[in-house]
Amino acid sequence: MRNEKFALYIILAVIFLVLVFSITSMLKKDYTEEDYNKFVSAELPDKCATPEGYTDEEWKEHMGHHPDRYKECLT
Repeated sequence: MRNEKFALYIILAVIFLVLVFSITSMLKKDYTEEDYNKFVSAELPDKCATPEGYTDEEWKEHMGHHPDRYKECLT
């Protein structure tokens, strides 16, 4: 019985830590407007072209996450 209570407390502690980590990750702002402008200025002249470091499939997936910026590339 004592071991079962101990295991339950361990499980509850792990669930609590995962919950705290998830909430703080969701609330954390990763990029500033300055960072965004830096990323945009580094874009290739043909923004539909696959940049170095990406496969064609990875780049298409990335563009799919930003349909407002890459709508002409996704048609």
